[in-house]
Amino acid sequence: MGRATFDGVLRQSVPLSYDGETFVLGVPNQFAANLLSNQHRPLIQASLEELAHQPVALVTEISARVAPGTHSEGMGQVDAEPEAAQVAAAVAPAPAPRRRDDSHGMLNPRYAFENFVVADCNRFAHAAAVQVARSPGTAYNPLFIHSKVGLGKTHLLQAVGHRALQRNPDARVMYISAEQFVNDLISAIRDNRTASFRAKYRHVDVLLMDDIQFIAAINGPTSEEEFFHTFNAIYESDKQLVIACDAPPRQLQTLSPRVRSRLEAGIVADLRAPDVETRIAILEKKAQAEGIELDREVLEYVAKKIESNIRVLEGALLKICAAVSLNGLQPTLSVVEDIIADYSTNGEDKHINVDDILAFISAQMDTPQQAIVGPKRSKEIVWPRQIAIYLTRELTDLSLVDIGRHFGDRDHSTVLHAYNKVSEMVAEDEKVMWLINNFKSALQQP
Repeated sequence: MGRATFDGVLRQSVPLSYDGETFVLGVPNQFAANLLSNQHRPLIQASLEELAHQPVALVTEISARVAPGTHSEGMGQVDAEPEAAQVAAAVAPAPAPRRRDDSHGMLNPRYAFENFVVADCNRFAHAAAVQVARSPGTAYNPLFIHSKVGLGKTHLLQAVGHRALQRNPDARVMYISAEQFVNDLISAIRDNRTASFRAKYRHVDVLLMDDIQFIAAINGPTSEEEFFHTFNAIYESDKQLVIACDAPPRQLQTLSPRVRSRLEAGIVADLRAPDVETRIAILEKKAQAEGIELDREVLEYVAKKIESNIRVLEGALLKICAAVSLNGLQPTLSVVEDIIADYSTNGEDKHINVDDILAFISAQMDTPQQAIVGPKRSKEIVWPRQIAIYLTRELTDLSLVDIGRHFGDRDHSTVLHAYNKVSEMVAEDEKVMWLINNFKSALQQP
């Protein structure tokens, strides 16, 4: 659960009653009730059931007994009334038994495919992730997802885990960060239990490893060697690997060539910063989940202010929701401007323009730039032209009319036809999909 939700909502709630079956949680207002019930019910209910050793139904109830500011600061005990404290104690009669596989519990229930906003900036990676979740170990293995921070890598990674478990509840799914992998290895070596370490990581059906760049940043061969053999054991058993990183494999120069080649053996997919329309859609979806209604001008303001990081975008929205709920504010544009005044407006992505794309396609496909934008319609020119138009549509914020102007004053319908043509080829032809993805990655390199 995010810190803003924990401090701003959950800490303002108290347990009201527990009859052995139903746990009633007192909340300060309707916003808190909607947020905890709609967004966090699975997490809270699972925690209660672990403590009670039996099914527990969660009910949220607006209560006058709950008043903001009645709880202690930090992560300590809640200063609830004695009766409520006794209720909380009753739910936890003994330590919870360990489950057969604790790795499932590391999957955040919010990170599902249903909560992922699909757009041009992430369509390829999303489609590959869905395919992997549908048939783990048989397609796109490994799947390597890379992007700058806060663009959805972890969301897609965990969504694969959720979907794989939905299709096969008995699947052994493990989500872990590379840092945790290294720390576990260090502990195993120290305690002389490397055999159990290897059994833990090499006998899974789906291994989801986040932030692989951490292994690349470590000086010393032990962690890389162990990862290499873990990779091979899973891959050769026809099990699935999904790996996330802040850079494509070829930029991880501190890794040995044999490890980089393993990482590139499957599908390499990138996530780019979303355009303003996609950012608005993300905010709309998040606001609905939080149970708050924001005017279009407010959504546009936030989307334009925060350009390059979805995580920061969602954090800004949570700050707005908390301020609206706790202070009773109306989320007008002026109020929202004050609430998120300290958020950065600067994007960090490399700026790509039409000239960059034309020069790149001209060199890669051995076609003169003048021919690409010219009137000729021969097959050897039309295909590079269509790819250049597709990439311009994908990697810039230009409208169809503006793109047409750059490509010999072509009509916007011609531009749309070229874009749709390449889109269909990407969906139908794996070679074209690889070609386009490699072109995108090359153009986006610093």
